[in-house]
Amino acid sequence: MATTIQTKTNGYKSVDEALTRGIEAVEHGQISKGEAALTWVVQKDPANAIAWFWLAVCAPDDHAKAECYRRASEAQGV
Repeated sequence: MATTIQTKTNGYKSVDEALTRGIEAVEHGQISKGEAALTWVVQKDPANAIAWFWLAVCAPDDHAKAECYRRASEAQGV
């Protein structure tokens, strides 16, 4: 009987892969897709400043953007 190795949630094999996919999606105007990938990243790695920065780009309003930027700064120890 063969054993199947499953990839992690949402099909991402790593935080780095999800981060890359998220950024690429946002850069191509696929905001919802990018936001989903980046949200997954910060769930797995809450101190990922890059993901928080890019989530600010996806944020629907100034308050949400400010919160993402605050978390990005906090993650960098600023």
